[in-house]
Amino acid sequence: MTRISYQEAEHYRIIETFAQWEGRINTTYLQKILQISRQKASEIVGCYQNYAPDNLRYDASAKGYIPTADFQPRFTQGHIDEYGQLLARSGCIDYLSIFETGFCYLDAPLRNISPSLVQPIMRAIRDKLRIDIGYTSLSSPEYESRIISPHCLVFDGIRWHVRAHCGKNNDFRDFVLSRFNGEAEFEGPASCTAEQDERWNTWLDLIIQPDPRLAPQKRRLLELDYQMENGQRVISVRAALVMYLTQRLRLDHYDQNPEAQQIIIEPECLKRISQYLP
Repeated sequence: MTRISYQEAEHYRIIETFAQWEGRINTTYLQKILQISRQKASEIVGCYQNYAPDNLRYDASAKGYIPTADFQPRFTQGHIDEYGQLLARSGCIDYLSIFETGFCYLDAPLRNISPSLVQPIMRAIRDKLRIDIGYTSLSSPEYESRIISPHCLVFDGIRWHVRAHCGKNNDFRDFVLSRFNGEAEFEGPASCTAEQDERWNTWLDLIIQPDPRLAPQKRRLLELDYQMENGQRVISVRAALVMYLTQRLRLDHYDQNPEAQQIIIEPECLKRISQYLP
């Protein structure tokens, strides 16, 4: 594939996302989303077809381009999450009213985090630096200075975390991003890097299955919901993040009502990963 710019790739992602999930893309969509002329929108569609000539065909009755039977995403992963994020992302909030998609995206109740807080953390990650910054926690509600060596930002579905080596505890920890405060000061090279974070570099297979207390018909329904094969679904996850995944799947507790529980961690798998869970 000929090298393309980031802007071109973004345009093609929009085309593929709408084509795949709504079954149609036309120049009006691109005009309204990108605030461009009809001629420019037509040019973008034409350029996309040069890269993926077998993906779209014009349908007069649909008044736009529809995906062919051979459609294969070239600029997206083909996940419905991409469609939801495209509709709900900042700056495109009017998608719903423009296109009447019937799509509802529930935002997590996140604290508005200042870019001035994130920028020094990202610089520390990029340049492998150590920073001194104020932090508070449930165990220490008063802000105190923490010297950390961050190596990744992590979104768990509800909150943002900073994965970092903590000078106070001499260990790798997860810090809730919204609990940092004050101006960060750079303290030289990082004391530890991602390569030394054992839990970060350890991959686990989380195996889930329907709750065996359920009737066979209900178990089969859950197998379809979670795209299981032979009654199980295997999800690869970093050991450092397995706790967040179990929380999102509501596997961090066991409900006495099997219809409320629905799925469980396969028992042998639970034994293997228990050391990484609270």
